[in-house]
Amino acid sequence: MTVSCESVRSWLPAWIDGERTPLSPEDFERHLAECADCVRAARDQRGFLRTVSSAYVPAPVPPSLQASIHRKVSWRRVFSQRVAPLVAAGAMAAAIALVVITALRPTPVQAASLAEASAWAHEGLASGALPLDVAASNAAELSQWLTERVGFTVVLPKLEDSTLVFNGARVVQLEEGSAAVVSFQRSGECVSLGIAPRHAAGSPANAPRTELFRNMKFTTSTLRGLHVITWSEGALSYALVSSVPSTGRASCAVCHGANSGLKSVEDFHGMR
Repeated sequence: MTVSCESVRSWLPAWIDGERTPLSPEDFERHLAECADCVRAARDQRGFLRTVSSAYVPAPVPPSLQASIHRKVSWRRVFSQRVAPLVAAGAMAAAIALVVITALRPTPVQAASLAEASAWAHEGLASGALPLDVAASNAAELSQWLTERVGFTVVLPKLEDSTLVFNGARVVQLEEGSAAVVSFQRSGECVSLGIAPRHAAGSPANAPRTELFRNMKFTTSTLRGLHVITWSEGALSYALVSSVPSTGRASCAVCHGANSGLKSVEDFHGMR
């Protein structure tokens, strides 16, 4: 599996600060061992943080000023007239530094539902504006990579249908946890499949239609101009996103392709 330069650089500031990211420390270390451009980016980022940190070291108060303060005025008056403005100025400087650092770090988008997060991620992945966290076409490797990062077990089917190809995946944030968004190509069309624990998936804001199949309810909606189908099975919920209108069994064909090892789509009776 290959971790892209775009993904490494988007999470580089957080990793340098010691924060958790969808990429593991080993992902960063392996990539930096092979990519001179990203090594330079990491060195520049560390240098920038050192510069910002050193720029706001408080200056000591001169002893003569301290003596004058104690001799001439009460502490309360001094605090209100001299010290308080200095404290406020220091706090403002620290706030500005924090804003600068935060502005340069990618802020994870936290969506209210799996459907919304999957639509947002699909839009970015399809346009190239959002990088994959990992590029992989092997179902087992991709499943393992995601399982190690999202906090639940992801099992993707082996795709033997030539019209279906894995591109890779990205981890996105929901209000109650992480979700996996898997990117496919289906007959040349970009398709994204969001996966999250049922309790964290939420509900799409606009869900005008539902279809029932046995004990499963499929809900179709339109988000960000994209067609989204959501359903739950067991402990997990799913959201299938594409620009092509589809309902019922059409959604199942993404994973239940020929030779996938899963139950045939033709067995899903009663669904259009």
